[in-house]
This record gives sequence, C-alpha cells and structure tokens, in this order.
Amino acid sequence: MSVQPNSAPSTARSQWLADAAVLLVAVFWGSSFITAQKVILIYPLFLFLFFRFTLSMLLLLPAVWGKLKSFTPETLKTGAIFGLFLSLIFSLETLGIAYTTATNAGFLISLCIVFVPVIEALLSRRLPNMLVLGAVLLSFVGTGMLTLKTGYSFNIGDLFILSAAVVRALFMIFSKKLTDGKKTDNALLTFVQLGIVALCTGIVSFLKYPPTQMKLPSPEVWASLLYLAVFCTIYAFYVQLTFIRRSSPARVGLLLGTEPLFAALFGITLGQETVTAVGWVGGICILVATWMGRRAEEASRA
Repeated sequence: MSVQPNSAPSTARSQWLADAAVLLVAVFWGSSFITAQKVILIYPLFLFLFFRFTLSMLLLLPAVWGKLKSFTPETLKTGAIFGLFLSLIFSLETLGIAYTTATNAGFLISLCIVFVPVIEALLSRRLPNMLVLGAVLLSFVGTGMLTLKTGYSFNIGDLFILSAAVVRALFMIFSKKLTDGKKTDNALLTFVQLGIVALCTGIVSFLKYPPTQMKLPSPEVWASLLYLAVFCTIYAFYVQLTFIRRSSPARVGLLLGTEPLFAALFGITLGQETVTAVGWVGGICILVATWMGRRAEEASRA
C-alpha cells in the first residue's frame, strides 16, 4: 500500500510566504511617505513624480513587451481613466507630505477604506449601515486626536492627504465598475496607468517650472526614485497579482492594514517625528475604523 505524501507542511509554507510577501508590501508602502518627503525637500515635486512613474513604466516594459500585440482600445481607455485618478492621488499625497508628517499621512490615507462604503451608499442613495456609521464616527474622532495636537490649528497637509484618501476611495469604486466582468490584462492596464501619470506630471512640470529647475535628479534622488519604483510600485504590483490568490481578501486586507503603523515607525526612526500619547490613540482609532470599513465593504459585496 502506497503512502500519500503529506502536503500540509508545503501548503502552510506557501501560505506563510504569501503572507510575508504581502506584509512586505505594507512595509514598503509605509516607508514611501518618509522617502518621498525627504526627496521633495531638495527636488521639484512634479518632476519627482514624472521621473518616478517614467522609471516604473520602463522597468515594467520587459514584462509587458510580449503582450503589446494584444493591446486594445478598451485597455487604453480604462488605463487612461485609472491613470488620471492615480495622477490626482499621488499629486495630493505628495503635496500633503510636504506639509504634514509621514506618520499623519500613513494613518490618514488609510481612511480611504472607510470612505468606500460611505461613497457607495451615497451613489446608490441609501443609508449606510450601522457598522459604516460607527466607522465614520470613530475615524472622525481618531483624525481629530491625531491631527489637532496643539488646539484647533489648520494643517493644509492633512487636508491634502484626506482629499487623496477620498480620491483613492473613488478610484477603488470605479476600478471595480470599469473592470467587472471584463477580460483585462492587469500588466498592460498597469503599464498604461503608469504612462498616463508620467505624461500628466511631465506636462505639469513643463508648465510649472522655469528652465533652471528642469534638471536631472542627483544621485541621491535617483536612489530614492529607484527604491520607490522597484519596491513600492513594481514589487507591490507583482505581489498583488501573484500572492493574493494564495490568501483570502480579509487576510490580505488585515496585512496591508498595517501600512500606517510602518509609516509611523519610519517617520519616528528616520524622520525624527514625535507622536503624542493622544496621537497614538487617534491612530489606533483610525486603524479600528479602517477595519470596520473593510468589514462593511466585504459584507456589501457578499
């Protein structure tokens, strides 16, 4: 009688590798705030975005080269719409971190998960459920505790990040609507998105900056651009396509939900930022609100 090999250890190992890969995406995304913040102190913002996404697009080109023959007008149209969304998101995010801390940015951008079910409820003209309302209330309290450190002072950076979170939520909603039931090549779609962001930020750079500022990045800036392109864009894209199939949406959401904690960790260790006890409580409130928003979104799609 033959004995079937036990596949449980290999399955567990595969799950562990998938979880580790997704968690590493959260680490890289958390580090992107302080990395970008340091770069835009010494280099024009929109030129930085232009080179970041041009480099990301060129690095992705070998992976999509053989697929270009299957390129369709539908892919171009959908990718262009997504690219415009991403252009606005990254512009708002990068503007925001020029005026606020990487810690605040990491926590506040995660509120896009809370905004998704709220916006969907508004678009469908129905009242959100109690879980969504609870998440909104908790996120409002957490945002106040995190951002209002010395009284009711207005921080334009936090407003930019919150605006980016709203646009991210809209992007998530329209991404599903525009791709649901359609056969799309994710690699080609991503390539078009990156190209549109590079085009938009390149045009803004040409119109905004005088010729004296239109200079190539320094070696220090190139190093940051390469890090953001390889790890925060290409790697993250590959992991989401490859390893998300080995896990559940809830599990992936939980792992990616740690991004704000890593943003705070990098902001404190590399950016010498400080967070008060009240600020930490506010950040935790936002994380809990994000979890509640994700649960509400999953329940609505079930």
